[in-house]
Amino acid sequence: MVGSKGLSCSCQHNRSDAMHTDHELRSERPLRLEKAHAKVIECLSGTAWITAYAQFEDCVLRSGERYTIPNDGLVLVEAVGSGHIRVHGTAAPRPALLRWLNLALPHTLHIRNT
Repeated sequence: MVGSKGLSCSCQHNRSDAMHTDHELRSERPLRLEKAHAKVIECLSGTAWITAYAQFEDCVLRSGERYTIPNDGLVLVEAVGSGHIRVHGTAAPRPALLRWLNLALPHTLHIRNT
């Protein structure tokens, strides 16, 4: 178990800080992520296979690609061969998207600039 954030795995940890955790992955040794809604998985090297709770299709990431965890259910991340991933904190909404949504749906979206 990694910290108290509900992240658990059977892999080697290369680096960890408050904003992200790096993981070395191997085939047949999946990383288990629980209660990680909106966290971002970034593939640093190799190929990562992601299976997420309640998602009809798995996701395959290659180096440089990212995946945002859609809910708090179990997520399994496994390497195809070997690889490295980084799990980031909650994904921040993109300002351009927020501006577009505010224009498209001004009565339903309230944005505070702080």
